[in-house]
Amino acid sequence: MGYWFKVLLITIAAATLLVTGLLIVSRLISEPSLGKKLVQALGIARPAVIAHRGASYLAPEETRPAYLLARELGADYLEFDIQRTKDGVLIALHDDDLSRTTNVAEVFPGREKNTVDTFTFSELQQLDAGSWFNRQDPNRARESFRGLRILRLEDLIDIAETGSHLPGLYIETKAALRFPGIEQQLVTALTARGWIGQVKSAGPARVIFQSFEPESLARLKILAPEIPRLLLIDEVMMSKAGWQSLLKTAAETGMGIGPWGYHWAFGPHWSVKDVPTRHIMTWPWYTGQAHRAGLFVHSWTIDDGWEMWMVTLSGSDGIFTNRAELALATYSKSEPIDLDKLWNKIGY
Repeated sequence: MGYWFKVLLITIAAATLLVTGLLIVSRLISEPSLGKKLVQALGIARPAVIAHRGASYLAPEETRPAYLLARELGADYLEFDIQRTKDGVLIALHDDDLSRTTNVAEVFPGREKNTVDTFTFSELQQLDAGSWFNRQDPNRARESFRGLRILRLEDLIDIAETGSHLPGLYIETKAALRFPGIEQQLVTALTARGWIGQVKSAGPARVIFQSFEPESLARLKILAPEIPRLLLIDEVMMSKAGWQSLLKTAAETGMGIGPWGYHWAFGPHWSVKDVPTRHIMTWPWYTGQAHRAGLFVHSWTIDDGWEMWMVTLSGSDGIFTNRAELALATYSKSEPIDLDKLWNKIGY
């Protein structure tokens, strides 16, 4: 056996021992057994695959095909943002205004930067919420995306209640301070459809609430204390309040905490002006502290296979992802996926 071959074997062995040691330490620090107990007590799948705005890598976000596809893929949760129209209709939309994901500038010139609550639902139904995706992602474009409409809460419930799989709903109260009473309206609507107040069935919790606004979670805690709630956090919150304070707030208003993943930490959307120092919040020591504080951890938004494994090894109990199809395959939570077959099945 040659000298350099021996050196190679020793190097490989040392690297293997180092990686194994790091994984063991990571598992110990992140307290995954605590996280498992927490989500089991709440009836939440682990690791939870949360379809962020639906299967939004493959279809326009927060539209019917995005959610139908996420459902048929077998995602544990359909994630969406709740806002309210001028005439009181609860809709699924992420942005404050309609300029990014609709043709509002063509249909209502001069109103493209107006917030959602200045439009009636009837006006919103005149908008095309799908063609932007075809222009932005031509490799994933489909003719059937043209003319898609903005969905109501009732539409999301209908989608979740039918199909090959029955996912839960992961609902973010978006810009809740702009919509007084939206928490009560949301709880009332979910109760009327039997999603709240019924005997809990086996399997994943049917509804989880989330928000960047602890005041909104506090109101939901009073209105529906049995429903799991998660405090989303971002870099500005981290900079202003600090990790320990955020843990305390999350424990007071909810049952979970939602830190961001590696890509966001180094991405172009980071608020450099407000937070010049980068933070990576999915390290195992953060996860472990959250678990010891009685909080489950769902990390956002995790779209690469390597990062899915990294956050899971660091103790995360689930992920928000635009790529539900990749996450389900990565975690071996689905059979081999035939996307063409699923597109035909859902009619898109």
